[in-house]
Amino acid sequence: MNTMKAVVFDEPYKVSYGDVERPSNPQPGEAIVRVMACGLCGSDLHPYRGSEAGLRTGTVCGHEFAGIVEEVGSGVKLTPGERVAASFTTACGRCWFCTHALSSRCDSAQLFGWVDEAGQGIHGGQAQFVRVPHADGTLMRLPDDVTFEEGVLLGDIMATGYFCAKNALSLLADSGIPPEQLSVAVVGCGPVGLCAVASARALGFGQIFAVDRVQSRVDAAVKLGALGQGLESANDGRGMDAVLEVVGAYEALKLSFALVRAGGVVSSVGVHAHDKGFPVTPGECYDKNVTFRSGRCPARSLMNEIGELVKSTDIARHIISHRVPLATASEMYEKFEAQKDGILKVVFDPWA
Repeated sequence: MNTMKAVVFDEPYKVSYGDVERPSNPQPGEAIVRVMACGLCGSDLHPYRGSEAGLRTGTVCGHEFAGIVEEVGSGVKLTPGERVAASFTTACGRCWFCTHALSSRCDSAQLFGWVDEAGQGIHGGQAQFVRVPHADGTLMRLPDDVTFEEGVLLGDIMATGYFCAKNALSLLADSGIPPEQLSVAVVGCGPVGLCAVASARALGFGQIFAVDRVQSRVDAAVKLGALGQGLESANDGRGMDAVLEVVGAYEALKLSFALVRAGGVVSSVGVHAHDKGFPVTPGECYDKNVTFRSGRCPARSLMNEIGELVKSTDIARHIISHRVPLATASEMYEKFEAQKDGILKVVFDPWA
């Protein structure tokens, strides 16, 4: 059996690094990618913490990766040697949803790094190689000036931050207020939140306020153009035109509804892996004329659109705090979960 190094899920609060079977013999439509960089995402912590159950022991973790096409199956247009980045879910590129800018709801979408207890699903990208179904629909050719690290960001967190900000702006378009006169609060300034800050600035929002309990994260948002104070007195106290919620916590969504003005927008992309329900009633939404928009980011539908944004915002320099060998994954998961050592965004090198 040919083997490779990878990170696998063992049980809540335990992942391990070691040898697993290397993917080979790509089937029609598939590609094998040699992973050159892969990320540790906040949503990787849901099964790690046990808040999201059902992940099979031995599953290769991770859904953020970029690399080089190693092998392709029949019918694949990509060729070995091409540099690519993957969206965090597969996309066929042909179904109604893929052809209508909603690749996250592809008829055959699968999340990388999720194999259920019955053995259904696909292994992830925290590995030296990964099998990619629907390769032509899932993988994006990387421009020469986009690094593998930036490719990792393109396929998930940068796309998600941009999706969150763009959703808010599009829903406010009917107000007739120029973007430069709009105010937005970003609730949660982890990696996705910082991408949302950068995206909101690029889309032209006039005032961007950073909200987070961790001061170092607020400081990071300020470096990207956000304001770290003054939210309460902004807009004569009437509230934010839009609030971007990226945490995925009941309390964060509740705060978002409190911060938004009457007639404003709450745009939520946080993964709410809890059973606390919804923090406001339909009547409360009605009484405030609030518009709520949520959903999984259609990353593959957006990756080409935001390629230049990743470069122009220099987002990788702002958010990647740890560049480490994949062999350190167990330690990095522990630190990321506990928010130790100033950890913000981890990018692994599978070959170091």
